[in-house]
Amino acid sequence: MKIRNPLSIVLIAASLLVPVAVHADQDMQEKVDVVETVTATTYLNGGIGKDEEATMHRLAKEFPLRITFAERKDGEFITDLPVVISDAHGNPVLELPRAGPMLFVMLPDGKYKVSSRFEGMTESQEVTLSGKEGKDLYFHWKGITKK
Repeated sequence: MKIRNPLSIVLIAASLLVPVAVHADQDMQEKVDVVETVTATTYLNGGIGKDEEATMHRLAKEFPLRITFAERKDGEFITDLPVVISDAHGNPVLELPRAGPMLFVMLPDGKYKVSSRFEGMTESQEVTLSGKEGKDLYFHWKGITKK
């Protein structure tokens, strides 16, 4: 049989490989004991300067969880904070080493715990996300004064 169409050659070659791929997949299933789910979370982090702050405020309604970090009585924004967001089972869904002053996160409905640390003091808050209504969390380290 003479084959003149290059696409036909590719299709024939692919059909020969399919049984091998299925067999390899079955072998892998026998060897796999644990399957992990990797969570991809979309977030927006920033808000430094008037332009960036305005952009963050304009996009805020798109994110179900909005977090703001501030200190002292005057509520001055702070940045570069470690943040961990965990699901109801305590599994981290987002870990950022340097967040703030505003962090907006796209998460599915559910219960979450948000923790952050500033100058040795850790603060945690729990939040339940449901429906289209977003939630705002404010981390405000009162009583800390600038050096």
